[in-house]
Amino acid sequence: MPIPWKVLSRTAAAGVAGTGLFFVYLTHGIEMVPMQTSDPIFHSKFHAAYNPNGNPTIHDLHIIRVPLNRIDQSLLDDQGKLLERFCGGVWAGVGFSPERILHSLIEARDATKSQLWTRSDLLHSQYNVRTDIAGNFEVVDRTDKSILIRGGDKTSVRGVRPLDALIELGVSIDREQGVVEFAFKSLFFQGLGVSKEKMMPAPIVWLHEQYAKAMLGDGVRYVLKQG
Repeated sequence: MPIPWKVLSRTAAAGVAGTGLFFVYLTHGIEMVPMQTSDPIFHSKFHAAYNPNGNPTIHDLHIIRVPLNRIDQSLLDDQGKLLERFCGGVWAGVGFSPERILHSLIEARDATKSQLWTRSDLLHSQYNVRTDIAGNFEVVDRTDKSILIRGGDKTSVRGVRPLDALIELGVSIDREQGVVEFAFKSLFFQGLGVSKEKMMPAPIVWLHEQYAKAMLGDGVRYVLKQG
C-alpha cells in the first residue's frame, strides 16, 4: 500500500494555511531541539510494536518556555490538568481545525466509537488512554507529564501501518526557573515492510515542522491567563 503523500501534504498545508496571520504570533519563542538517540520515545514499547523492522524515522522536537506568571494559576496547581488543557488546545486550536474539517468531509464517523470532533469536546477531554481524536489519532499512553498519541492512519487500523506516527505532548513545571516548558515531539516511520531510506520528502518535512510549531503554539494559547 503506497504512502498517501498527496493527502499528507494537503492536510499539512491546510493546517499551516489555517493559522493565517496568527502563525508568527503562535510560533514566537518556539525552539526546535535536536532529538538524541537516547530519547525514551525511540525505546518505547509502542515504537517497537509499530516499527517492528526498525525502519528509519523522521523526527522532531519543538519546545517553548513560558513564565509561570503568564499561566492560568488554577492549572498550575494541578500539572495533570495543565497537560490536559494544553493537549486540548493543540487539537481544538486554529492549526488543527482545517485538518479536522477535512477529515469530517472525506471520512465517515464511526458511530460505534466515542470520538472527539467538536472544539468543546477536544478542550474538555481528559485524554485518557484510548481517547480517539477525530478518527485519526489515539492516545496510547498517559502520565501527568506527557500524553503519547498514535497517528499516521485511521484509528480503526490497529495493526502495523504503511505510515505510522507517534506524537508526544509534554508539560514540565520548573518552579526554580520560574517557567513551564511545553513540548511537541513527533516521530514518523514506515511500519509495514522494510525500508532503508527515510520515508518523507523534504517539502513535507518542512510543512510538518511548521504545522507542529503552530499546533504547539495553539496549545499554549489555551493555558494562558485571560485578559
